[in-house]
Amino acid sequence: MICQGCHLVAGGFLCERCRSGLRPAPERILHGGIRVVAAFQHVGVARDLVLGLKYRGLTAFADLVVESIAPRVPAMPVVPIPRTWSRQIRYGIDPAREIAVRMARAVGCPVLDLLSPPIHAPRRAGGDHHRLPPRFGMRRPPEGRIVLVDDVVTTGATIRSALSVLGPDRIALVIAANLADTVSSQR
Repeated sequence: MICQGCHLVAGGFLCERCRSGLRPAPERILHGGIRVVAAFQHVGVARDLVLGLKYRGLTAFADLVVESIAPRVPAMPVVPIPRTWSRQIRYGIDPAREIAVRMARAVGCPVLDLLSPPIHAPRRAGGDHHRLPPRFGMRRPPEGRIVLVDDVVTTGATIRSALSVLGPDRIALVIAANLADTVSSQR
């Protein structure tokens, strides 16, 4: 098997060197008191792996993320922040949904598709965070508290956009694969 981090021959998804290069992300509190738990800091191998998930459909990273953070996630319905339709079609994957499905299985709760993605929105990935985040619609309101899932939290703008639709009082926790150092927190 080829290591998905360094692309050398390895015994599994990641070689030991790349696995040891994954840095755990600290928990953060976003404006409004929303707690964010992420598996890894958005640097090095973790950044490359999340890009592999987003743009090449390498879903083994979603398994690694869930393995890392499932013990810190409450048993509540899981709601993915959906990727725009144009990117789902182009890349054939919705990374947050991949993580959400696995997390829901790990905590024994359903995945709820409450948010409706826009058809298209300007790209924000790769450091282009001056553009507005996507504006989501709501398919139906949450009936209780939920766990919100995104693939990467960089500035927190996409989460705030989802919260503006769902209501911050409904969010028990936000989980993500990677967390950037630039996320504004209250800590």
